[in-house]
Amino acid sequence: MAGAKFQDFPPMREEVLMGKWALSTSKSHILRSTCKCTEFLKCNHCVYNSTLKLPDLPEMTFDRNSLSLCHSKTGCKVELITLDALKLVDHEHDLIKVSYADEWSAKRQDNENIKNTPKPFDWTFTTFYTGSLVNGKSHQLIESETNEEPNQEMLLRRDKILFHTEFVMYEDELADNGSSKLLVKCRVMPTFVLILLRFYLRVDKVMIRVQETRLYCENEWDYFLKEVSLREASFADLSHLATSQLFDEWNITDICLLLNEN
Repeated sequence: MAGAKFQDFPPMREEVLMGKWALSTSKSHILRSTCKCTEFLKCNHCVYNSTLKLPDLPEMTFDRNSLSLCHSKTGCKVELITLDALKLVDHEHDLIKVSYADEWSAKRQDNENIKNTPKPFDWTFTTFYTGSLVNGKSHQLIESETNEEPNQEMLLRRDKILFHTEFVMYEDELADNGSSKLLVKCRVMPTFVLILLRFYLRVDKVMIRVQETRLYCENEWDYFLKEVSLREASFADLSHLATSQLFDEWNITDICLLLNEN
C-alpha cells in the first residue's frame, strides 16, 4: 500500500528451564532485502552485508532464527546463530561445478561477455559450523575429547516430550541446480535435551553432502556432549538409487559415505 510504514514484528521467543540449564529459541521471517536502520540501531540487512565477505546470500536467510543452551549458574552457553554459520562459507573459492559447467564454458570461451565474471565463492553455501561457544563472566568453556556417549536407554524411552521445535537457518535452491539447507531440530525430554544442527547439500548430477552436529545434555550435568559427522557421495556412487531416494534428504544420510565423525 502506498505510503504504508514498514512494521517489523519481534521474533517469537520461547524458553524452557531444565535442571541446571535454560534452553531458548528465537524464530522470525527471512532477512529483509533493504536497509531498515534507525538512528540508534543498525539493521540486520546492513550487519550481514558489512560482516560477511560473500557476494551473495542464500535465497532464504533467517537472520533471527537461533537457539541457545545456557548453563544457568555460570552463564556459559552454546549458541546456534545463522550469521556465525555463514561466516564459515568460503568467500574466495568456487569448489563445486554444476553438471553442465564444463560444456557451458567450452562453448563460450571466446565470448567477451563472460570474461568479467563475479568474484568466485562457494555458491553452495557449504558450512562446517557446529555451534558457537560463549564463555560466562567468570567461567570458561573447555572442549575435550571423551568416550562418553548419550544414554541410549533414555533416548529410546517413550517419555513425554516437554518441548519440540524445528526451524531453518538458511536455504537456497542453487539456481535450480539442487538444494542447500541448514536447519535445527530440538526436543526437550524430562531428563535431557537433544539438539540437531544439520547441513544438507545436493548438487544435482554431482554430489550430496550431509553434516550433522548433535548436542546432548542431561538436566543435572555441568557439561554437554557434541558429536559431529560428515558424509558425502557422488551421484555416480548413487546411480543405483531411484530418483525418489536421491531426493529424500533425510533417508539419504545413511547411504552416503562417512568421511569423519568425532
